[in-house]
Amino acid sequence: MALIPEKATWVRFPRFVGDAVMHFPILRALRNRGIGPIVVWGPALTVNLLRNHELADAIVADQGRPSPRDMARLLRQHRAARSIHFPKSLRPALGAWLAGVPERIGVSESLAGPFNTHTLPFWKGEGTCLDRYMKVLALRWPDLGPAPFADFRTDVQAALPGQPYVCLLPASTPARSWGTGAYRRLAEILADQGYLPVVQGSPGERDLGEVVAGARGLNACGATLLEAAAWFQGAAAVVGNNSGLSHLAAACGTPTLGVFRAIDVEMFKPFGPKVAVVTRSEHQCGPCRLDLCRVEGHPCLAEVTPEEVWAALKVLIQ
Repeated sequence: MALIPEKATWVRFPRFVGDAVMHFPILRALRNRGIGPIVVWGPALTVNLLRNHELADAIVADQGRPSPRDMARLLRQHRAARSIHFPKSLRPALGAWLAGVPERIGVSESLAGPFNTHTLPFWKGEGTCLDRYMKVLALRWPDLGPAPFADFRTDVQAALPGQPYVCLLPASTPARSWGTGAYRRLAEILADQGYLPVVQGSPGERDLGEVVAGARGLNACGATLLEAAAWFQGAAAVVGNNSGLSHLAAACGTPTLGVFRAIDVEMFKPFGPKVAVVTRSEHQCGPCRLDLCRVEGHPCLAEVTPEEVWAALKVLIQ
């Protein structure tokens, strides 16, 4: 790991992959503005996305779950110039305040507002999640402009097939999942159209991958996040639920189609140059942020057909 620079801008990463990927454009905006050096710190799963990556000069992975005093000790040790912390948590804001970091930039949720020097509420804000973060940054840098595309690339290698392929990401929480049968049917349509269906997911989702891939697809579940990014970089397109992997695919610039439940799609959809969403967000149960659907039949996703998804995907990859 690179040496941790002093008087750097420390950017706190969240624990969920999708939320962390949403920080890539923020890092790109800071880079474009000439702000540096940049230290990315947080849970190992998400900060390791930027190991040896040009968006960060150093990464620092948490040891356990650090308390505000632990955070303050680390920031004070390296004389942090500023802390940017967008997780909706009091800990990083309080830690930066205890460390006497001169600039503390973050959202005001979880009672963090009084400990920040630049702050706005997130949930009462307007625009996409990324828009809301950028508005907080604009309090410090009014000329920062809109969020740039992150153009995330990895030099990790993967054994990619020698034919056009589409990555399928069927795993998510039950309320966000389109359904195994729907993804299996979509895989059959893709194979009929000359695309190899490649299922991506965690090692614990290999059985799900086998069902979706069937006899005509490839089950690539078990790849690391950076290996998955390498797959996305070579794919004709990606189809997924509202999940961290879908956000990562969009950040790679891959045409990404989300199949979303009844939620505020414009706020939560992945950020990238070629992103589209198929949804039934007009259902009265929306906007939904539950892990388990409480409506019989899960209509906001059950009504979306594989044929409809294929039609949207054809438009996206033209």
